[in-house]
Amino acid sequence: MTLFNLKTIRAKLILLFTVFFLLPFVLFGSIWYQRSTELIEENAIASAQKSIGQANTYLNYYFDDIERRTLPYITHPLIQAFMKITPEDTYQRYAITTQIQSQVINQIINGKKEIYGLSIISGNGVVASNLAETMDGLTNRDFNQLEPKGDRKTKFNTIHWESGIPLLTISRKFSDTSTYRTDGLMFIDLRLNELSALISNIGSGQAGFTWISDGEGGILLHPDQSKIGQAVPDWYKNQIQNKERGSLIAEDSGVSKLIVFERTPSTGWTLVSEVPLAELTGDLFALRNVTIVILSAVTLISLLVLGGFTLNLTNALSHLGRLMKRAGSGEMFVRAHVRHGRQDETSELYESFNHMVEKLQRLIEEIHASELRKKELIIKQRETMLKAMQAQINPHFLYNTLEVINSYAILENVMPISRMATSLAALFRYSITSGDTKVTLYEEMKHIETYLDIQKERFEHLTVELQVAWNELPNVRALRLTLQPLVENVFRHAYEKHERYPDYIGIQGEAGETGYRLIVMDKGEGMPPAVMERLNRSFQSVSEEGDPLPENEQDDASRSGRMGLWNVHQRLRLSFGGGYGLHILKSDEEGTWIEVYLPIVTGGKLDA
Repeated sequence: MTLFNLKTIRAKLILLFTVFFLLPFVLFGSIWYQRSTELIEENAIASAQKSIGQANTYLNYYFDDIERRTLPYITHPLIQAFMKITPEDTYQRYAITTQIQSQVINQIINGKKEIYGLSIISGNGVVASNLAETMDGLTNRDFNQLEPKGDRKTKFNTIHWESGIPLLTISRKFSDTSTYRTDGLMFIDLRLNELSALISNIGSGQAGFTWISDGEGGILLHPDQSKIGQAVPDWYKNQIQNKERGSLIAEDSGVSKLIVFERTPSTGWTLVSEVPLAELTGDLFALRNVTIVILSAVTLISLLVLGGFTLNLTNALSHLGRLMKRAGSGEMFVRAHVRHGRQDETSELYESFNHMVEKLQRLIEEIHASELRKKELIIKQRETMLKAMQAQINPHFLYNTLEVINSYAILENVMPISRMATSLAALFRYSITSGDTKVTLYEEMKHIETYLDIQKERFEHLTVELQVAWNELPNVRALRLTLQPLVENVFRHAYEKHERYPDYIGIQGEAGETGYRLIVMDKGEGMPPAVMERLNRSFQSVSEEGDPLPENEQDDASRSGRMGLWNVHQRLRLSFGGGYGLHILKSDEEGTWIEVYLPIVTGGKLDA
């Protein structure tokens, strides 16, 4: 009632401003300040947690990548031979360590400037390393303390210093491939000053920073290198030591700090972010005063222009509402008029409405066209099904023809022809059978046995040895027509290409703990060592693309055969995983051995 009793509009505006703006602003100013401080702390915690989480993810990826890079070399033939060398075998030790330096160590550290040294030591005390200093320093290390314990294959040890550089040593077990017992260790020395780039930009603000503590209460990585290797602060021991992640306010040297921390599961390290509270709240007072001044000025100006702006806005929205009702009733030709040069929200709404109506009109036309295309597709599908049914006549005609040949051969008592006709029919029936490409190894071996029966009719001196336990094969997964290309390569490239008579082919298989190992052997002419190494590198690569032979390969037959090996390997790896596929064990003038690694299914039932 007091408002209506005031004579002037100015007084009314002053009263309205005081009652509805100034008093609430003063009343809630303190609440806003307190809440804004809490929000800044919460945002700082969330930002620090996100940054620490990203750093943890990178650390896990980085060390997992080192583990993946070194994993294939555990079973590397050079490493296995190195583990068996004694210190007295001087020549053999020099030859193998030189090869390990060029083929193993240099490949692992290539492009990784943070790796200071990489050393391999066998159970017999023989050492291979990329740095003479690292080799000399190994004699002063306690291998029993550095060796991973229990089931762990990798251990992150405490830091040590070399030439003024803080180093972190990662130790990894080597196991003998036949006995599976630990037969040696690999030491990777990382430069911590290189890894410090990982956390150099994680701190919140100018005074914030992040450091890393190891699992034994020592500082592993810190922007201040003088603190590396020292003990963690007392507040860390009391409030963080046994926790996985969290945040807290701690007093350090008389300064209140916001602490955010998270532990890395793979390494046991803890990333700690410190931000002084004064840095978070120091500008709040100035921000409050500036906000009061700006809000007062904006309020006064708003009182003058609010009426006209509100009227203009409501008229525009009402007009847009009427257009939308017309469009909703089916009038897709309606459009809102947009003034030239006007770029406010109303113009954007008008333009969005126009785009929406145009898009709805196009969609209606596209749906109509899609219905027509759908009907055409149904007609084409029916035509395709009819052609597929007609195509079934050809295989049946082939089988019937071979059956007639077999009958005439039996009547004339020409049993070789009968056997070849029967085998050829079985061969074609298996090759063109439709359905899932996943089969059992039993079916594949029966198919190969039929194929070799035909070849033995061609080559009477051919010796075939199939050394497999047939009762195990139904539980081994395989893909249809994966073994035939390997066996065909034996005849084409091991014998016929070198004008040698095929005299031997063998297939030997055995079940292991993680899969089934099948070896295809011949006694023909092998491939060049460079080609074999390139193929094996391609088989070990995680990339799904790539050509196992160079572009300038001149021998089309050889290239076709080796691309056949690559295709078989890719099919197995894409179907069953990276742990399965091909590997060339040997290839020289005495013959070639190709290993095929397949999965074993428990329960004897294949996946659909």
